[in-house]
Amino acid sequence: MSEGRLLSDASIGAIADLARSAPDVERVLADVGIALEVLPPVRDHGAVIVPNVSQRLGRTLKALDLTDRSTVNSVLAAATRLAEIYGNAPNSKPGRLARLRDCLAADGYHVNKAGDPMAAIRALADAAGRELADASAIRAELTRLERNLDADPSQDIGAAKRLIESTAKIVLARTGVSVGRNPNMRDLIPKAMESVDAWSATKPPDVQAMMNSLRDLALKVNAFRNKAGDGHGGVTAVTGIDDRDGRLAVRVAIAWCAYLLDALGDLPAQSAD
Repeated sequence: MSEGRLLSDASIGAIADLARSAPDVERVLADVGIALEVLPPVRDHGAVIVPNVSQRLGRTLKALDLTDRSTVNSVLAAATRLAEIYGNAPNSKPGRLARLRDCLAADGYHVNKAGDPMAAIRALADAAGRELADASAIRAELTRLERNLDADPSQDIGAAKRLIESTAKIVLARTGVSVGRNPNMRDLIPKAMESVDAWSATKPPDVQAMMNSLRDLALKVNAFRNKAGDGHGGVTAVTGIDDRDGRLAVRVAIAWCAYLLDALGDLPAQSAD
């Protein structure tokens, strides 16, 4: 791998090998803010060779700044979607998907690995789309998380807090609970949980204890953001936090939001209007 690059040529080649349809590739890339390159035909001994979509995709990805974490996250998001499309094709070859997983793993990345925040982000976006008539606010925060994960732990922490806040406000609105103009997160988080009956008296004591812990963790993300997240101009630089801390905040936010969306879907229809 070239010095500073976060994705190897092997991974780029494995991603490009999954390209079969130019419209699908263009759509997937457009979703992450990348434009598929148009390559001119090549003349070879009188023959005209038109580059196929796999070659175009490989050239497009190699031309990106693969030393930039945000750009690489966008490529990984596209790779996951391309793998899903390819895997559902009737003539797909499992060996190509296995090669993609192996190449990305060698670079330190994983496609749909259990515990992978990026896979969880996409799953949460799907859940929001199923349960909410308008999931645009949550999707906006998820898009920021997906594109910038690991670029800066302070950004991850700030985005995790905003995801919790957006979800809480949407859930409260759907359950008919009024929210003031500038609600305090210390009130917003437990109110949202109460609105979906998180502490139902029918739940076993252990589950109620877990709800207390889930509430406290979400509150800790908010407190963490106030000390180490983006959006607050500190006098001195924040020290002692790294990418793992940012990913932990993201995982907490995903767990909290996913539970509330699950619970919202179980409420009677009139309660969620």
